[in-house]
Amino acid sequence: MAEQWMTSALTWFVRMAAACALAAPVVSPTGAAALTTTTAPLQPLSLTGLALRAGSDPYTVPLSAEYEQVGMGGVLSGSDRTALPGSEDAGCAARAAYRPLVPVSTWFCWDAAAQGDKDDLPHSPWVPQGLATSGEAQLDGTPVGSEHRALITSWAWLNSPDPNAPDYRTNSVILKVVDLDDRRYRNVLPVWVDGQGKLRRVYGHGGGLAWYGPYLFMTSSSNWNGYSGPDSTKHTIRVFDTRKIYRKRDGGGGDYRYVIPEVRHYITPILLDYMSLDRNSSGGASLVAGMYKRSSGTSASLAGTKLVRYRFQPPPDGDYRLITSPVQAWVSTVPANPADAISDVQGVQADGDVLYLNMSAGSHPGPNPSRRFATVNVGGAASTWTIHAHTSWAYRPEDLSLWYGTGELWGQTEGEEERVVFSVRIADAGPA
Repeated sequence: MAEQWMTSALTWFVRMAAACALAAPVVSPTGAAALTTTTAPLQPLSLTGLALRAGSDPYTVPLSAEYEQVGMGGVLSGSDRTALPGSEDAGCAARAAYRPLVPVSTWFCWDAAAQGDKDDLPHSPWVPQGLATSGEAQLDGTPVGSEHRALITSWAWLNSPDPNAPDYRTNSVILKVVDLDDRRYRNVLPVWVDGQGKLRRVYGHGGGLAWYGPYLFMTSSSNWNGYSGPDSTKHTIRVFDTRKIYRKRDGGGGDYRYVIPEVRHYITPILLDYMSLDRNSSGGASLVAGMYKRSSGTSASLAGTKLVRYRFQPPPDGDYRLITSPVQAWVSTVPANPADAISDVQGVQADGDVLYLNMSAGSHPGPNPSRRFATVNVGGAASTWTIHAHTSWAYRPEDLSLWYGTGELWGQTEGEEERVVFSVRIADAGPA
């Protein structure tokens, strides 16, 4: 999910080409995770300088003459949605190797049009990043406004046909909203509404998603492709209300057929690339987010990943409003064993004092680095924190989401022609 945004499409192309040149995913004959248990390479991070700043709180809406409010119920209905293949489809079954090697509860693939093309990256622009589920949003597992289980993923436009003349969509974000009961989805465009009532797309990579009640939170970088927007030159967490999804009345609009306007944003002190909702944190629900820090081949480069926890305001304001001061933060350190490194992190799911982390390869020196997963217990004194690490997770994973009612971690993979969505029971992901 969330690789730190490169400043040009050419740099992105080079990075993706290098990733695709990695060896094919290694498949264990048993699928069992080889676990290690040791002291966690993590320490408390000073909270100084990590406070959020609240941006605008507009709650703007599109012009009613052009758009009608449909909410999640409207998004998750209709015969014009795109079907997603499962293992019954030969093309999807061929992608089974990219799932986690530990036991998987549920899995399916993105459709052929969304898979991208390894041999034609410049014409495979949309890349999956963040992921959130209705199982984190509400404890009954259904979103506000619908009785259907749902999943939302963010996709960033990263590969332009001409790196020297980026497409106007470069580094913009689109959401794919999936009905998990019939495995169909449609696109919804995150937007903001300017002073003249005109809709404008949201840029900024969209690396991480979290969903709390009706509110969807998205991490966003400062790269807005030169276009203006609310604090477009700042790194942010942007907030959307899933009850306020709108559909173009005339059925047209292209990317703007279904839109979800921003309702608030928070300026972040560092670029946050992934995020999750923790319903079990001490003191009430919170968001835990982190930065992507790529390893570069040295032991020192395996350290420096930062994770921060922000709590929601108490009632009556505890809806989408966050307390701007962080309550916890951590930073990774150089591990005694590289297998226990917390580096190249693509997703974190916090569950009280337990952090679940999945990681990409970067320049990690160990075997099968594109399947790294770790369970870190951060309860009690830092000297007692432990890590359980293995390399049996999904191949090139992205964001994580915990479905609280079933105890399953949901995730997805990023690579072209390798894109699957899956869930794994926490008990199978690794011990807590």
